[in-house]
Amino acid sequence: MRRIVLAMVTTAMLAAQAVAQPKAFPDHAVKLVVPFTAGGNADVVARMVAQGMGDQLKQSVIVENRPGANAMIGAEAVARSAPDGYTMMLATAESHAINPHIYKKVNYDAVKDFAPVGVIGYFPFALVINPKLPVQNLAEFVDYAKKNKGKLNFASWGVGSTSQIAFEQFKQTTGIDLVHVPYQGAAPALTAIAGGQVDAFMVPLSVAVPQARNGRVRLLGVTTAQRVATSPDIPTLSEQGVAVVSGGWHVLVVPKATPIEVVALLNKALLATTSAPAMREALLKVGVDPASTSPMDAEKMLVAEWQRWGKIARDAAVQAD
Repeated sequence: MRRIVLAMVTTAMLAAQAVAQPKAFPDHAVKLVVPFTAGGNADVVARMVAQGMGDQLKQSVIVENRPGANAMIGAEAVARSAPDGYTMMLATAESHAINPHIYKKVNYDAVKDFAPVGVIGYFPFALVINPKLPVQNLAEFVDYAKKNKGKLNFASWGVGSTSQIAFEQFKQTTGIDLVHVPYQGAAPALTAIAGGQVDAFMVPLSVAVPQARNGRVRLLGVTTAQRVATSPDIPTLSEQGVAVVSGGWHVLVVPKATPIEVVALLNKALLATTSAPAMREALLKVGVDPASTSPMDAEKMLVAEWQRWGKIARDAAVQAD
């Protein structure tokens, strides 16, 4: 009888240990929320990274588009998600560096509600103008804008977008005055530039180059500190006398209370993905320079960008409902 009781107790203890033993992460599919519509640059990058990280994690990483309110809908959903590593987000300057400064009500804290996993990559902007304007270079455009104060306009893909705030920085640096005309996306804004309805636009370099090549826009310069390796013939704004260095970025984040070991595992998978030669080449083709950062470095970058973009937006008095 004693042996039977002992066996029963041992079995019960082993069963309890098995129940208490946490499952290895991840044991089911991981979700990657993109706070923009499908088909855009952020969505394309997210799907590439999702495939690579899925291979590393041995689990599917499913992209879920949650667009709306300049990325706030998707960001709020992730901030309120369970902090277990199964919900990630592709964060951008809109969601984490601009919205907190231009909207009266933001239902998440860009700094306190998220834990960065790592930077996916960076991408530069290019200044393009209507090719029918009577200017050939950056200096001539700035001079023309000053002589026509308040008569020219510039496009963006939405109020509070990086394209608007980047152009506001350009305005602040040069002292020119152009009227903002927001569009629902980069494509209609480019169509307006080509058609002469709008005079200027800050757009990702990867989008600007083919448009300039076919003559739809005139490309005046890129917003990097040095010339871009993939487009070495395009001068920077800085080397032309306009000290504007700016660009967009994609950062992988999770809810703040996600366990450190889970964040570390996700970071390892991200680094393995972005460092793979084939993935690096693919990201460069869509205009993204792959990064390789720790969660801590990513957090420092986000805080610095929160401050930088925020100052530009406040100085420009940009506000959104």
